[in-house]
Amino acid sequence: MRRNPLNTATLITVTGLVTGAVGLLVQKVAGVDMPPVPPGLVILLVVAALIVVTRWRWVLVLAVLGGLAEMPGAVGGALDADTFGEIAGAAVRTGGAAVAVVAGTAALVTAFRTRGRETEPAAR
Repeated sequence: MRRNPLNTATLITVTGLVTGAVGLLVQKVAGVDMPPVPPGLVILLVVAALIVVTRWRWVLVLAVLGGLAEMPGAVGGALDADTFGEIAGAAVRTGGAAVAVVAGTAALVTAFRTRGRETEPAAR
């Protein structure tokens, strides 16, 4: 279990990943042709779970890459959308992926800037 709570950028990253997954589900329910279990859905949810459960800061790289991988499909889904459900799902998916990329990058920078500060004793 994680001892330190997640910082704000990391929480926003997880929210973006889950929002992207919800957008994928909305598109699937709206009738977009995709596999029974979309790979993007699995990737987004597994990365979000890894961020919450582990203390490994490199998993934030996976969050950024997962968000970037979803962007072409999300934007393409928005351009090919015919119904309101498809448009709404694509918008939610795109927004979630974009938030995951931006917040994931910020969380990654923060994680590596504070890397040595956690173990170093206070110098006085």
